[in-house]
Amino acid sequence: MSDRKIHIESVCAAEPKVNKTTEAHKNPIYASSTFRFDSIEEGISIFKDQPGGHVYTRYGNPGIEAVAAKIAQLEVFGSSTSAYGLLTSSGMAAIYTAVRCVLQSGDVLVTQQNLYGGTTELFEKILPSENIQCLALDFAKEGALDKILMHHSRRNMAIFIETPANPALQCIDIQWVCGLAKSYGARVIVDNTFATPVLQRPLLLGADLVAHSTTKYLHGHGLSTGGAVIGCDEDIMRNKAWTFMKLTGCNSNPFDAWLLNTGLKTLALRIIRQSENAFYIATRLREMKGINRVLYPGLPDFSTHALAAKQMSHFGAMLSFEPGKSLTDAKAFCNKLRHCTIAPSLGETDTMVLHPATMSHLKVNPSLRQHYGITDSLVRMSVGLEHPDDILADIEQALAV
Repeated sequence: MSDRKIHIESVCAAEPKVNKTTEAHKNPIYASSTFRFDSIEEGISIFKDQPGGHVYTRYGNPGIEAVAAKIAQLEVFGSSTSAYGLLTSSGMAAIYTAVRCVLQSGDVLVTQQNLYGGTTELFEKILPSENIQCLALDFAKEGALDKILMHHSRRNMAIFIETPANPALQCIDIQWVCGLAKSYGARVIVDNTFATPVLQRPLLLGADLVAHSTTKYLHGHGLSTGGAVIGCDEDIMRNKAWTFMKLTGCNSNPFDAWLLNTGLKTLALRIIRQSENAFYIATRLREMKGINRVLYPGLPDFSTHALAAKQMSHFGAMLSFEPGKSLTDAKAFCNKLRHCTIAPSLGETDTMVLHPATMSHLKVNPSLRQHYGITDSLVRMSVGLEHPDDILADIEQALAV
């Protein structure tokens, strides 16, 4: 049955195909570090043809590969395009793998200024030591991207974007970036963690690679840590990305992959319901006394609302707001929450809040934080599956003087 004849919920719910060894309805955990050969000739043959046959779990594992293939299927759902996937040990490992499989010493990475703080730190501290120049700019500034690509047109380049951005949720036009990148021969990598392939599929908009922190929405239950890299270019994925993963040892493990698979089954149901909850809450927050500002792509007056409506099927389950006008106000609000959890993650079934200026974006330049609306009073919320009125009630009581 082709993807075009079924719905994405059905792809999520299905068990990924793996080499059939038993009649088990669910895939087992392939908890083996290595794989045996029936003969030395078989071993020689498999080593020659890697990747493909199984040698050692750092190289590949049946359970891990099945889940990676399922995520790849989701990222190109609704098209006839083929995609390939790798699972890594974390979202940061996925980003690093995606960047390093297309860039080498002397190359240039162009990215946005308003990134997740950990990604910014990776690009500022690690890439320069590998002689990869990282240039961060404001993508909203007219002509800025074109100018920088033109200036470095003689060098190998890649563009890395995160959309919606963490935590102020500004969106970047993926199709526009990819079109401009193509004219300069640059690759495009998109962090699709916030949107997931249920809401947004960058590969179908022209991106070369997609990176995920599978720890977040793809797993969705806070039990598994991991990342994923997805792409349509077989040479990049099966040779360059796979080789980088193999040699750096940033691969996933059988248990985390198995846990990820259990979460993927409800991904479509979760992210759509959470997005609906977030829209409802964002709309109500604007009417609530004590809330200074609300940031959510689904709000009609949000700066990139029209773009989000164009490239996303729903507006996502992340929102940010200011419960007051100062750091003191934000801290007091968070400490008074009774139901919502203060935690440095997102995408789980329960609602979580985080204070970006002192947590996820602590090491980002303060003036840059301010420029992108990451004020000292801003609180980020990952909206869960609770009844939205219960979340709102918790917010209201935390705002009460």
